Amino acid sequence: MAQQFVNAGFKKVEVLKGGWDEWYDTKYPVEKK
Repeated sequence: MAQQFVNAGFKKVEVLKGGWDEWYDTKYPVEKK
């Protein structure tokens, strides 16, 4: 699910959250809780 989320929601997360860099750096290998 993580891969699908990155492929489909990468830009959306960056725009909506604006903190994808931090989330990706710390919680990429895990699912969003």
